[in-house]
Amino acid sequence: MKENRSYQEYFTSSSKIFEFAFKKWKFLLSVFIVSAILALVFSGPKFIAPKFEAQAVVYPANLGGYSGETRLEQMFQYLQSNVIRDSIIKKFKLYEEYEIDSTKPTSKNAVIKEYSNHIEFNSTKFESIEMLAKSKDPKKSKAILDEVIKLLDEIIRKTEREKYYEHVVIAKRLLDQKKNQLDSMQAIITELSTKYGILDYIVQTEMVTEGYMKFLLEGKKGKDFEEVKELYNNLKKYGRYYHDLNSQLNSINNEFLGRLNHYEMSVKDYKKYLTHSYVIVEPEVPDKKVSPVRWLIVVMASLSSVLFTFIILLIAGAQKESDVE
Repeated sequence: MKENRSYQEYFTSSSKIFEFAFKKWKFLLSVFIVSAILALVFSGPKFIAPKFEAQAVVYPANLGGYSGETRLEQMFQYLQSNVIRDSIIKKFKLYEEYEIDSTKPTSKNAVIKEYSNHIEFNSTKFESIEMLAKSKDPKKSKAILDEVIKLLDEIIRKTEREKYYEHVVIAKRLLDQKKNQLDSMQAIITELSTKYGILDYIVQTEMVTEGYMKFLLEGKKGKDFEEVKELYNNLKKYGRYYHDLNSQLNSINNEFLGRLNHYEMSVKDYKKYLTHSYVIVEPEVPDKKVSPVRWLIVVMASLSSVLFTFIILLIAGAQKESDVE
């Protein structure tokens, strides 16, 4: 009980702690200096490879609408695509870069985790996307971003083309349906014209009726009369039908032209070549490393060493004082 009280008095007396620290200041300073030197050495490039970070900023453009998503949200979805990720990992040999054994069962998860730590995509307040890539090789960090932007455009363009191709197929099917209807109607009209001599119901009706009446009034018979009479009867029997078919043909033809225009626009959309990521800030080769932050490592290591040493000395001092009592 007495020993516990002695410990408590020792640790709760701030004056004793400061007095103890003052006595040991030379030793603690030497610990600080040695720790700083060791931290400086072991945070050097021989032990921790420096990493360089390249930056790019892109703005999404020419993206179709999907489920109410904004263009920024759509582009983030594309950037998180495993197609881009796996292509970058393979092309830049990131297994070797991150020192991951590709033969291990968990290597895929490990390289994906490192990929996420080294390649980042962040939104800005201006609705653009900031891309960051870290690598031991400054040229590689820039090349990674160049490839990401290239792949991003290719994947979006492919997706957009697939969407437009669906529109082309639908427009072509509707166009063909209307073309078949138009051809059928024209075939019927051609048959009526060829078989019954009907070319223009309104004009022919007026002229043939006038000629037929004239023949009747004059009482003339013969070949001409029979031809006029036959045409008159054909107009009487099929003329209105022919006229209605022509009206329908004009309407169908207008519909056909509308569908043809829609089809041509769909083909144009399908074949167009658009840029979907406007590069606002081009990737550049970085000339300054971002990690490790050596001064921070040195400071943290030195302070931690001094604190740990001071606590050990403090406990040892308390034990010694307790033994004396």
